[in-house]
Amino acid sequence: MYSKKRSLQFFSYFLVVILLSSLTISCDRGTNAPYKRLRDYIGTIKVINTHEHQRQPAEYAGQKHNFYTLLAHSYLQSDLVSAGAKPLRSKLVNQGNLDQLWEKYGQYLDFSRNTSYYSHFLVGFKVLYGLNEPYFTKEAVGSLSEKIAENYSHREQWYDEAVREAGFEVMFLDQYWDNFNVDIDNKYFALVFNINQLVRSTSLRSKMTEKEAPEDQNIYKLAQRDGHPIKTLDDYLAYADKLFQKFLDHNTVCLKNSLAYGRSLDFEYIPYEKAKILFAQPASLISEPEKKALQDFMFHWAIQKSIEVGLPIQIHTGYLAGNGNTLENSRPTKLNNLFLRYPKATFVLFHGGYPWTGEYSALGKMFPNVYLDIVWLPQISREAAVRGLDEMFDGVPYNKFFWGGDCHFIEESVGALEFGRDVVAQVLAGRVKRGLMTEEVARDVALKIFRENALRTFKLEERMNRSF
Repeated sequence: MYSKKRSLQFFSYFLVVILLSSLTISCDRGTNAPYKRLRDYIGTIKVINTHEHQRQPAEYAGQKHNFYTLLAHSYLQSDLVSAGAKPLRSKLVNQGNLDQLWEKYGQYLDFSRNTSYYSHFLVGFKVLYGLNEPYFTKEAVGSLSEKIAENYSHREQWYDEAVREAGFEVMFLDQYWDNFNVDIDNKYFALVFNINQLVRSTSLRSKMTEKEAPEDQNIYKLAQRDGHPIKTLDDYLAYADKLFQKFLDHNTVCLKNSLAYGRSLDFEYIPYEKAKILFAQPASLISEPEKKALQDFMFHWAIQKSIEVGLPIQIHTGYLAGNGNTLENSRPTKLNNLFLRYPKATFVLFHGGYPWTGEYSALGKMFPNVYLDIVWLPQISREAAVRGLDEMFDGVPYNKFFWGGDCHFIEESVGALEFGRDVVAQVLAGRVKRGLMTEEVARDVALKIFRENALRTFKLEERMNRSF
């Protein structure tokens, strides 16, 4: 009797355990269902990628390509350096000795297996090359190198396949290494006018070295060649006007300021008369504060010009790529005075302002003319992107967000897009599950971030003379 009773109790307990396990599995599936549906939907959106550094075909001329060619131009390289590796040198990469390269860098790749830089770089190869390994191995790198060399020997065909596979409609091209070039492949790219050199050069007159600006970036030599020698500030501004018109004639969609890599984002208002006097002085006699004042004046001039021609201004804020810099230079709140002074300008802040994501979000909430681009943030830290974007959605209307990749090779851009899609889907699914929005609204948010906000804010159909 006792044994029978115990058996019955055990059997009842066993049934309860099975039932609870089934409910848990069902709950887990139900919990993941919004994410899966949203992730699948986001994968169908033709993406307007608002920021890239992809190189043009002519820049590949005579180059060999292997895994390390792409690694050397990726964000992941800086994690290797952070782990203790020496920077990848082009001479060693171009020699293509994969055994030697793995011997020097393999252990540092392994040390970086935990980072978002590593993960998004890996995902690009999973999508485009069918890589099945959970990590990069010596054997996988050798196999990938063969495929990379083959793909880049037929670069145009490869690019077509990769762009189509990724789902990019168009990518904004910022040529920070060639600020004044307007000759780009309009099939894939929209032209961005990077104004770094235009702003910096006000303080470099008559003493600009090759390191500061090569021949085709030396605005004084360019102006001389074009028959517009620069002697006064008025001459400089007149030539700047011509550069703006040149970019407008080539359907530029926005301006870009990434000056935080070399100076602070606090751009003070400098009156024209003061700038005119400073510009007239020999460059060798201008102090560092006076150089900053000239640059500050020029950026304010560029903002005023952006209002006149209706171009948004993208601004790098937050984390600085590479190894070693002055992080405080790029704090988003340093731009507050500009937002107050120029309510008719359109400012697009980059990178979530990481690590000042809260300040960045607050600026987007406070100012109707300040927009937020989460470009690169998921690659810097996927988890920071999830937390930060969730917080941003609490405060900022969703017609003010964009997404970009910010990479040099299509393989990394594809990995960046996969990371961006995952982060947005995860955040939106979480908000759906918590009852903060419906799934229908979540889909609209995703569509706005990856496509429609950019079409509207940058007036792409009007500027690019094409239908989207």
